[in-house]
Amino acid sequence: MYAMTPREHEQATKTADEDSEAVSLIVDLGPQITRVAISDEVIARFKDLIARRVFVPGRRLPPERNLATALAISRPTLRQALRALQIMGVIKSRQGSGSYLAESAAEILRVPLEFALALKGVANTDLFETRCTLEVALASLAAGRRDEEDLTAMRQALARMRDSFGDPEAWCSHEIGFHNCVVKAARNAVISTVMEMLSFMLMESRKQTVRMLTDYRCTYEAHYNVFREIERKDSAAAAQAMTDHFRMMQKRAEECQIVRTVQD
Repeated sequence: MYAMTPREHEQATKTADEDSEAVSLIVDLGPQITRVAISDEVIARFKDLIARRVFVPGRRLPPERNLATALAISRPTLRQALRALQIMGVIKSRQGSGSYLAESAAEILRVPLEFALALKGVANTDLFETRCTLEVALASLAAGRRDEEDLTAMRQALARMRDSFGDPEAWCSHEIGFHNCVVKAARNAVISTVMEMLSFMLMESRKQTVRMLTDYRCTYEAHYNVFREIERKDSAAAAQAMTDHFRMMQKRAEECQIVRTVQD
């Protein structure tokens, strides 16, 4: 029978001790799983309350004491759940004022999405293609769903664009305003949320492109063409007008070396 050397015996004893500590750690972590599960339950309850508009976006949450009593949990457990919600961006803490629910879904989703895209190494090109695809679909939807209020908002946005020829900062702001009007007229909450996130993530690229803009009138007319087809309720023509607009943007962006060619 093989006999271990003193060194091997020492190593085996050390390994056994480490295994014992690991088992002890697992046992010690057992009760914490229950606390985490309670915290997860609280988060699920918050999600339900938000969906039922008991908690309203942008509004202040009830004081901790009231929340803990209403949910029948301890304040430390509530704080753990609130901290998790704060990390996720669902709530915002304001010094001396309490906790507030985020104002928009994009506010919550933007940061985790940015991390997810960073992990995948996603380029601006991919974001640009996504935006192009979605906005073409949105123009088509907007043509079928717009009302007079939407058309008025688009006209006002176009007027502001026309008045800001030669002013890149103002133009960029009003151009985004026009696209937001189209998004609103499409009446699709999911696409609207995705577009809001993309707008945040592509903001710097858009600003760089606008700084290189020399023919404001041509770009204005591209936007007006989109509006005209939406006003006419011609979904196919609105989609084509938006496609033409993005091809123009793509060409300008390529000149600025921001994005590469988008495949048809």
